[in-house]
This record gives sequence, C-alpha cells and structure tokens, in this order.
Amino acid sequence: MSVNVHLSMYVEKLSSPAEADSVEAAVEQVLAEHEIDPWTVVGVFHDPPWVKISSENGPIIVRGFGEWSTNFERDITAAIRSVAPAAEIDLEWQYPDQD
Repeated sequence: MSVNVHLSMYVEKLSSPAEADSVEAAVEQVLAEHEIDPWTVVGVFHDPPWVKISSENGPIIVRGFGEWSTNFERDITAAIRSVAPAAEIDLEWQYPDQD
C-alpha cells in the first residue's frame, strides 16, 4: 500500500557555511539513493548556517512507508552526522490524506 507524506527537515547548529554546503551534498545523495529527489527541495542558508529539506511542491508517494521511513531516517541521519557531527536534526512527517 502507498501513502502520501510530506517531509519537513531542518539541520541547524552548523559550524560554518562550508559545513552547511557539505550537509547539502550529503542530503542530496541520500535523497537520490531513496529516489525521492524529484519531490524534494533543499535550501542552504549561510548566515547563520542551516539547511532545510522539504517536499514543498506536493506529497511524496511511498510504498511500505513504515520500513522505508526507518531506513531513510537512519541513512539521512548518518550522512549528516558524517559531515556535521554536532548538527541538530529535526525531521517531521506530515500525512496530508489524514487532514
């Protein structure tokens, strides 16, 4: 069964603009690996340095969301921690079909 979800993610407490750029590259790789890059937007801000990831333009359609989301959250957290170990990560899912 497929489910429609919205992704909202903030990566804050980054040490520099260069670290924000590294987070962007790491996040974009994970989004591509999980095949959701066409549905997501990554915004990078330098003053102060932080990164926003979202599905602003419409929901992501996912089959087997429970297992998929566990794997995605593990992979994206590991990717961010590999380049920004002290980052504060806030990831939320919204379910537009339940509104």
